[in-house]
Amino acid sequence: MPPAQKTGKDEIINAAFDIVREKGFCNLNARAIAKMLGVSTQPIFSNFKNMEDLKMEIVRKASCLYFSMLEEEEKSGKYPPYKARGMGYIRFAKEEKNLFRLLFMDKRSPDMRFPTDDASKEIGLISNSLSFAEDKASKMHTLLWFFVHGIASLIVTESLEISEEDISAALTDTYLGLKSRFSDE
Repeated sequence: MPPAQKTGKDEIINAAFDIVREKGFCNLNARAIAKMLGVSTQPIFSNFKNMEDLKMEIVRKASCLYFSMLEEEEKSGKYPPYKARGMGYIRFAKEEKNLFRLLFMDKRSPDMRFPTDDASKEIGLISNSLSFAEDKASKMHTLLWFFVHGIASLIVTESLEISEEDISAALTDTYLGLKSRFSDE
C-alpha cells in the first residue's frame, strides 16, 4: 500500500496563494508550488484535476480577501458605504498589488466570470441613497468605477503616489459631479 498523502488540498491552495501574492499569477506553476511545499508535483495533481482548477481556487481565495477588505472599510464607518467600497478597492490595490492584478487587470477569456465581477451591491447603494432607478445608478457606478479603477491601476503600476486624503477628496468631487449630472436627467 502506498504511503498516506501528507500534502492536502488546503496546504496546496495556501502555498499557491502565497506564490501569487508575492510573485504574481504568471509565476504560479506546479513546480513552484511543489518546491515551496518540499514535495513532488504529484500531490498537486492528486488533489486537483488540473492547474486551471487550482487557479480558480486562488481566484476564489483572492476574491474573499478582497470582499473582506471592502467590508472592513464599510464597517469602519469612516466613509459612507458606497465611498467606503471605492476606498477599499483602492486600498486592496495598494496592499495586494499582485492579487489586484489577478482580479482586475490580468487578461482572461470573456466567458470566465470572477466573484468580483458582480457590482449589484454598489449599484444598489447608489440607487437607494440617491433614489435613482437601477439603470441610472448602474450608469453612474460604471463611470465612478472607471475613475476608481484608474486610481487603483496607477497605484499598482507605481505611476501614482497619492494620500488617502487626496483620494477621498477626488472620489467625493467625482461622486458629487456625477450625482448632479444624473439628477438633472
